[in-house]
Amino acid sequence: MKLSAVIISRNDNYGGHLNERATYAINSAINSFDEVTYVDWNSESHSLLYDIKDNLQLKGNLKHIVIPPSAATNLTQGDPYAQKCCEVLARNIGIRRSTGDYIVSTNIDIIQPKREDILKVIEEHGEDCFTTISRREVEWKYIKEFQGGDYNFNNWSAFRDDAYKTSVPRNHLEQTLPNDQYSLINCCGDFQLASKKIWNEIRGFEEILIYPLFADTNVQKKAIMHGFDLKAKYSPPLFHINHGSKGWGGGGIADGVNKKGNDIHRAITYQQKTTNPDTWGFNDIEIEYETI
Repeated sequence: MKLSAVIISRNDNYGGHLNERATYAINSAINSFDEVTYVDWNSESHSLLYDIKDNLQLKGNLKHIVIPPSAATNLTQGDPYAQKCCEVLARNIGIRRSTGDYIVSTNIDIIQPKREDILKVIEEHGEDCFTTISRREVEWKYIKEFQGGDYNFNNWSAFRDDAYKTSVPRNHLEQTLPNDQYSLINCCGDFQLASKKIWNEIRGFEEILIYPLFADTNVQKKAIMHGFDLKAKYSPPLFHINHGSKGWGGGGIADGVNKKGNDIHRAITYQQKTTNPDTWGFNDIEIEYETI
């Protein structure tokens, strides 16, 4: 069984220590998945990956896609309020080009679960279930203390092994709107797992939602609207490296990074089956990538 992961980001140091967080996240993804696609969206100078490449434990399964500012502007049709790192479009580009039997959409600051535990979730839920797993919080201070006062990128897995033993589930239920049966857990977009069959049927994330907020809940509702199951789990452990309230928290609107959010009712209340075209993920556009 082939497992793929899609991670997106932008080289803007959101939340601080982005390079360090990204190194832990991508190393864990390289370790847990057969294929990892990193989509760098709208970085002003260069892809974040070039800054951290020397600290990655590469094994030939990392795809690198760069969407520069000029292309990002074209793909968002010049909308000045589009999310600076447009999640729905970047994720769909990666998902559409992933080749795994199961695909995880995840984030740049997540230390991924171990492969064998992901496979257990798949075995338990099957190919007709869209699964989201609740994150657990870890602090940089704790990571550096564990690593002897340094990041120690070469030994990142020792930290994950320890956190597996010492962390506790984060049972934080979420209901964005009254009668919202779709969010399930807080920050559901940190780990969303589905078979390629499901991603293809629902056509990825809803591409009209080019602003921040509610796209992760939206894709979970879409799974239900297309007749699939939706479940939340609190294990296996996956770890969000906490970056505080600065940066993109709450879609970055409070901090002025983004100026406009998705309409909550369009994203949740009124969503039925997908409105994406067959070309979701810009499948009709040739997008170059490198494998490293």
